[in-house]
Amino acid sequence: MFIEHKLLYATKGEVPQNSYSIPFGKADVKRKGTDLTIVAYSKMVLDALEAAGELEKSGIDAEVIDPRTLNPLDSVTIVDSVRKTGRLLVVYEACRFGGFGAEIVATVCDAGVNARIRRVAS
Repeated sequence: MFIEHKLLYATKGEVPQNSYSIPFGKADVKRKGTDLTIVAYSKMVLDALEAAGELEKSGIDAEVIDPRTLNPLDSVTIVDSVRKTGRLLVVYEACRFGGFGAEIVATVCDAGVNARIRRVAS
């Protein structure tokens, strides 16, 4: 199933001239960082990138990861990032209780990563 966010319809950005494909099940590190891992999907990726820019003004270097697919979830990219930064912020528009962000948190915890973790949800 493919789900798209209606508020992204007016979003403008670069599109490659040549044919391209996006690897299914592979997260995209939208912004590299060392102090905090922010995982967001859909429209929240844009908000996470904006927040990372604001955090940079305060000297916080945030890495932003877009999972791109939730099933399969690229847990390796997410867990490796959280191991590096020691902090995880999951940002999503769904309900906090029972939302997919809790699955991302559980995945990191199940991997045995010792990190400070928070969620921001509706």
